[in-house]
Amino acid sequence: MARSPAEDYRRKAERELDAVLRRLRQAAHPLPSGDLASGLMLVVEDPAGPRLLDALRRSLAAIGLPDAYVTHASSGLLRQELHAADPALLVAVGPGAARSIDDLGYPLARRRFSDAPEGEPFPWTGGTPGLRLPSLAPALDSETAKRRFWRAFLALRNLPPLRPAGFL
Repeated sequence: MARSPAEDYRRKAERELDAVLRRLRQAAHPLPSGDLASGLMLVVEDPAGPRLLDALRRSLAAIGLPDAYVTHASSGLLRQELHAADPALLVAVGPGAARSIDDLGYPLARRRFSDAPEGEPFPWTGGTPGLRLPSLAPALDSETAKRRFWRAFLALRNLPPLRPAGFL
């Protein structure tokens, strides 16, 4: 029985992620969460403690995206994670995450995350839009910061359904 392209993609992504996870564990870096093949990759600025990650997971679930892949800007393996995920949408959560993505010098990038307005999708590469969000940490304790974050975050809800970038 022949496998579907989606199944082949998932297997490729899982093999690549397994290699990345082994390296993250060896270096004692925080581990990512979610489904690498979800099509949605969020890069969170550090420090990102349990309270912040829980708030992000709850926010993603509230807009129907509970399987999004969430990783840390300081992983040291962000380039490899991007390659493995080949996301349909890349999101920088906070200016530190935006700088980390920009610092990769990704060869196909058309626009820097740091230059993009918050909450407005933009063409990051030819096939992958980007979205820059404000920091989530201040939103945990400030209603004003929470509203700012949520307004930008809701852009995710208004995007077309996500699928792995390799499948149009």
